[in-house]
Amino acid sequence: MLNTQMELLNLYIRKLIRFSLTFFLVTPAFAGVLPFFSPVYVTSLDNSFYVNTNIFLTNDPFTLKDLFNGIKTNDSHIKNGTNIALGDTRTDVGYNSKKYGYFGYVYKEEVLIDTNKDTVELLYLSTNKKDLPVGKHYNLDLTIKAFKVQGIEYAKSFDLYHDNGYIFNVGFGLEALQGKDMQDGTIKGNGIVNSKKDYSFNIVSSYDYTHNYLYKLNVKKASAYGYSSDLSLYLKKDGLSLLLLANDLFGKLYWRHLPHSDVNLSSHNKVYDANGYVRYKPTVSGYEGYKNYTQTLVRKYRAQIAYMHKRYFFKLGSDAMYGIYMPYIEGDYMLTSDFSLGLGYETRFHSVTLKSQYGSFVFNINVDNIFKPSTLGLNISYLF
Repeated sequence: MLNTQMELLNLYIRKLIRFSLTFFLVTPAFAGVLPFFSPVYVTSLDNSFYVNTNIFLTNDPFTLKDLFNGIKTNDSHIKNGTNIALGDTRTDVGYNSKKYGYFGYVYKEEVLIDTNKDTVELLYLSTNKKDLPVGKHYNLDLTIKAFKVQGIEYAKSFDLYHDNGYIFNVGFGLEALQGKDMQDGTIKGNGIVNSKKDYSFNIVSSYDYTHNYLYKLNVKKASAYGYSSDLSLYLKKDGLSLLLLANDLFGKLYWRHLPHSDVNLSSHNKVYDANGYVRYKPTVSGYEGYKNYTQTLVRKYRAQIAYMHKRYFFKLGSDAMYGIYMPYIEGDYMLTSDFSLGLGYETRFHSVTLKSQYGSFVFNINVDNIFKPSTLGLNISYLF
């Protein structure tokens, strides 16, 4: 049963990858860790088309390769306390009218799994058929929040003050969304190791979903419509600037006839493989049905201070979502009038960002390890 937790993350990340295959403009847009939409950036341009795709994947206890392989590995780095798995992507295609604002198409997909050391450790040991610590009690706890949407968006910004070297700009974005898929639920329970090859568990789950990953259950397709909003505040004095961003500040999806379950899963149905390792077809009891459900999108924030001096551009800030803070520092250097390179580092997942911009084309990539990455980000953007 525990394997379904990673199967769910694998599916979402594979979808993210499939779908998601200036330098000194008014605001430093291409910085930080997570995918963001900046109303003040897209609306600061003259009449122009905007194409941007941004993907960020990270996983605390395993490399991304091992995650895709079903965590069948001898290499893990499980954290004490909270272990995070996150996949976040955003694609925008639109046109900005200097007079009327920005109109575009948006696609967003996000999955966030928050679990503890005990849950990941038991999953890792059982999946790789390693000796279990006999008699150990495990506290099992997992939360998942995920959605996939597409829609249309509008953005506009206003210079509230622009004089004496000061710029104060406020921007907003509005999105009308169609929900495609979602996951929103919790798993809590306990497990105990009976022998080096056998364990038992009892789990309670409250689960809203479009596809059931805990156990096999065919359900009717659900649909949703909703909205979201973005906000930007930008303050600049000569070479020093402050940027505040909020995405999905007020965002909701209204699902109709969404599958819901409040169930108990236990390990009564045990079978053993040829080597004596336990395998489960969990016993399920409780409630399964449909309901109308309002899903609240997870808010994302960015706060950034930037300083420009001649050919150099320095940025210090932090992204945040779901109580996870991702501080970063970046530096860019302008080699020619239309070509720049940059380097950045973020401290939560310990990834390094390599940045480049040529004219209106931007290409950024960030990883925590070149050969065995647990974190991978990609940003491609073009203005024309």
